[in-house]
Amino acid sequence: MKVNYVKTVGFRKFKGKFETEIYDTTEITGKNRAGKSNVLYAIINIMLGTNLSGNEKACLINKNSEGSYGELHFTDNKGINHILIRGKHKYNNKKNFVNLDGKSITQEDLTIFYKDKKLFLSIINPLYFLSKKPADQKELVDKCLDTICPDNLMEVVYKNLTKQEQKILEGVPKDIPTYISEKNEDIKRTETQISSLDGKIEYAQNIVNEKLPEYKTFGKDDELSFAEQELSLLKSNEKIVDKEKQKQVVEELERDILNKETEFNELEKEMKSGKKTYLSIKNGEVCICPTCNQNIQDESKSITISNMHKDLITKYNKRNLLETQIKDHKFKLAMERCKYHSLEGESTIEKSKRMAVVEENIKQLKQEKQEIDRYNSEISVREKNIETAKQDIAKFNNEKRNKQKLIDNLTQAKKVVQKLYILYIEEKMKLVKQYLRDVDMKFYSVLKTTGEIKEDFIITYKNNALADLSRSETIATALEFANMFNKISKANLPIFVDDYESCADYDFFKEYADDTQLIVSKVEKGKCLKISDYNNINNYTEIKSIIKGYKTLNTYKGNVANISVAA
Repeated sequence: MKVNYVKTVGFRKFKGKFETEIYDTTEITGKNRAGKSNVLYAIINIMLGTNLSGNEKACLINKNSEGSYGELHFTDNKGINHILIRGKHKYNNKKNFVNLDGKSITQEDLTIFYKDKKLFLSIINPLYFLSKKPADQKELVDKCLDTICPDNLMEVVYKNLTKQEQKILEGVPKDIPTYISEKNEDIKRTETQISSLDGKIEYAQNIVNEKLPEYKTFGKDDELSFAEQELSLLKSNEKIVDKEKQKQVVEELERDILNKETEFNELEKEMKSGKKTYLSIKNGEVCICPTCNQNIQDESKSITISNMHKDLITKYNKRNLLETQIKDHKFKLAMERCKYHSLEGESTIEKSKRMAVVEENIKQLKQEKQEIDRYNSEISVREKNIETAKQDIAKFNNEKRNKQKLIDNLTQAKKVVQKLYILYIEEKMKLVKQYLRDVDMKFYSVLKTTGEIKEDFIITYKNNALADLSRSETIATALEFANMFNKISKANLPIFVDDYESCADYDFFKEYADDTQLIVSKVEKGKCLKISDYNNINNYTEIKSIIKGYKTLNTYKGNVANISVAA
């Protein structure tokens, strides 16, 4: 693509009309703020509708105008001439338009001429590329290289690995940076698991190292056995047993008589009190019900007296029954006491005391034996824990060896894939080296701490870092990239070189003008804006003032946009 002519109205600092021819090698000179960069702004804005950084929302309309008009004459790579016109209104987007060769088109229709917005900006405005972040730079370079790299380049490079290395990778990774990242995550996760196993091993080892006390022995089995035999013998004495049983009979009768006598006495009291109340109500002395404390009417009084009489008879009969039972029980008690005293009584007490002593002795011996058994049981459990801990240590160490082996395999796979990545990058670099002279690119960096390869994008010029370059070296670097993009993409776009005066030691016309349209801009103190053909120094346009006029400029070939550019 070759630019032949640029025209603007109401664009940036030019309120009126600005127009110029563009040559195969164009030189733009003039003082600061004379409008030298207007050519670059105009070409980019008319083609893309953006500013130099690709911002579509940036307003480049003159501050005293309501709209801007841009006209670009260019020849495409097939040798066909075109006229592209773009109009923008400051306040009404509906009045914006884009026309190509007299036909209304969309921005997407124009991509056939510049292919990619970022690529276009990186070629025509070389410093645009260097202004981007390394990740964005790498993305654009990769995208450009993809157009010339064989589809099977990675497979070709993979075949250069040894058979053992190919076996480790088990095929060509689809995305090497992601592959390396996943391997790093696997290694990190496995190392965490090993640390966990180390903690478990240390815990189990502490159990194994624990010193156990000696088992205790209960040496009183014979004593306990003899005591149990003696108690059994004491309990088997029939006379003592009979004496004890008879004693229980006598005591049971005594308790029963006591309970019945208590009940008899209570009943006597109730009968005495009830009889007194009964007679008082019957004789008319009291007219209050003893149960509910209400006044008793004649009819109710009769019923109450009847009920109280029945209750007194019931209690009387019960008292007589209790009295008879008490007499019978006392007679029976006397008989049972006689039986009790007829049995041997003196040896019974002694034997009972002896039984109590033997039982206490047996209780103490059993308690002592239980404590020893519990103590020995705890030792046995701890012994089992130690054996389990030893087995766990063996198991954990085996797991640790397997995981360490996994880390070794992952690390080896990383090394091989890094080697593959380097070989792949080197092959890609061979494709671009023919377009680069003093510029070099590195697609990776090596971490000092681990020696691992990290995906990166580093630009150097004559082995100097980009940040350390002078203004002229920076421009030279940008031009090498612009030329590389131009040649690889075959876009054949013009290249604009700004601040040419700072590059006195570089002859960019000689280096790039043979097959690329070159536009250079340099400051000349006190000079008016001048645009000339570098190959024919007498053929130039000197712009001393902006042509005024144009109250209203209509769209190309009758399409109305009403873009006002006040004089």
